[in-house]
Amino acid sequence: MRKRTTIAALAAITMALALVGWLGTGGSAAPTPARPSKQELAKKLLATKGLQLTPAARAFVARVAAGGERAAEPEGTEARAKAGAGTAAGPAVRLAGPGLRNVRVNDPARDRHQQDQTTQSETTIAVAGRNVAVGYNDSQQSLLFTTQGSSLSGYSYSRDGGRTFTDGGPLPNRPGYVNFGDPWLTSDRAGRMYYATLAGTPNFNLGVSVARSTNGGRSWSAPLQVSPGDPPVDFYVGDKEAITAGRDPTRPGRDVLYVAWDDLFFGATDVLSGLPVARSTDGGRSWTVAYAARHSLLEGCSFTQYLGAQPIVDPTSGTLYVAAERFQVDDPQCQGAELVTSEVIFKSTDGGQTFGPAVKIADITQAGTAETAAGPAILLGPGKAMRTAEFPVLAFHRDTLYVAWNEGRGDHSHLRLASSTNAGASWSLRWLTGGTADEAQPALSGDQEGLHVLFYSIAPTRPNRLIDVAVLDSTNGSTFRSRRVTNRSFPGVLNVQQFDPLIAPYYMGDYLANVSDGSRQYFAWGDNRDRVRNWLYPNGRHDPNVYFARR
Repeated sequence: MRKRTTIAALAAITMALALVGWLGTGGSAAPTPARPSKQELAKKLLATKGLQLTPAARAFVARVAAGGERAAEPEGTEARAKAGAGTAAGPAVRLAGPGLRNVRVNDPARDRHQQDQTTQSETTIAVAGRNVAVGYNDSQQSLLFTTQGSSLSGYSYSRDGGRTFTDGGPLPNRPGYVNFGDPWLTSDRAGRMYYATLAGTPNFNLGVSVARSTNGGRSWSAPLQVSPGDPPVDFYVGDKEAITAGRDPTRPGRDVLYVAWDDLFFGATDVLSGLPVARSTDGGRSWTVAYAARHSLLEGCSFTQYLGAQPIVDPTSGTLYVAAERFQVDDPQCQGAELVTSEVIFKSTDGGQTFGPAVKIADITQAGTAETAAGPAILLGPGKAMRTAEFPVLAFHRDTLYVAWNEGRGDHSHLRLASSTNAGASWSLRWLTGGTADEAQPALSGDQEGLHVLFYSIAPTRPNRLIDVAVLDSTNGSTFRSRRVTNRSFPGVLNVQQFDPLIAPYYMGDYLANVSDGSRQYFAWGDNRDRVRNWLYPNGRHDPNVYFARR
């Protein structure tokens, strides 16, 4: 289980540092051993069971560990059922309606360069008037190992409000950098769009970069690095970034851009995990970085790591909030403390320059209903699964801040909602869903019409479970009505033994997209309804593409 393996992760990191003499000899007369290379550090990270890395970050670390070549994935294929965790109090969701008009965003005809590298998933949206841009992970623009020409960050754009889309291909790389996906988009009040992505750096670190578009997402600048530095010897791994734009707290007419992510930094004298936040007040041309939280991994047996950071700005005050999933062991004396996993939130009232302490929203349990060699996952059928996490998503509605996530209850993954009416100081909790189906990867938006929770709804039917995308709507944050978004159910894809040679096992994206421009809601998701036939799959296989709907 993740509770035990994360504790083992801390011990493995500490032992590895001691063995390689990272921190020197502490005053001993013995000669100081040579510091490990990045390749050695990457190998030790991959061997550390339980350390939280998303597929994009794990793929990058595997590349460094292999000396630049793609390494075999460490994940296995056997799964075992997770013990029950109680009964959810939320109601079972009954999907209503025939679904919205669904539009395919990417063009499958462009998946012609590499055999079976046809994955498009993990969606994000930016809207500026009639212009709509959708970003997603895209495995087509790469060989089996990455080169300067590889880019795993794709996009499409629409000039008619999302009725039709043009596949824009890959996001361009900055020379010396390689875009590694995990896309997140936003737009400011001037109509500019911004695309945040993970990016391999010239010194083989994994950083965070941001691209700009001034023409509604039709073309993008080469992404500019916003993560701190690019050390040639020390090792830096950033992961799971998200970007937002909102009013400056002291200059209401000016927008500030914020990018939040989690990181691991292996320096000369310490090993740190943190929650950095980059800010820009000049439209993404320059950036400064502050940390909402940062922790040493060498304080006894204590351990703190964040994942799934998401920023949001209160439109009335300009206050910045950053939420994340936190994995923490408080054990400075190495007495064997348990791992506690929580949703936490930080607040900044000065435009992201400083942050107050973490406020715990809730302790949580893992959402994956089966424990696999790749971590918690939801089983979808023979050879099919969806790895899942408990990333928080945020929205404002009627001066209330809401946070949603999926969490395990009674051998199922269900949706949980927290609300705060006092600027994040305290929280009320409730379950949104229950029953025998599973719900995963919620995405949240709020506007004058209400609060909107988009999610995957996974039917309980066996052996092959069908998936829909649905939305829960509320005008008051208390009572919700469900509506189907997809107009056709779809199954999982063959990903335990992954059909796509560039993608990690059990992967079906980590998040959906749900954006409101104040009067309309825009949705995008990874969808497996389409089929591909080739010499490897003469009877066809389901293919992950990106679909879109609006209302």
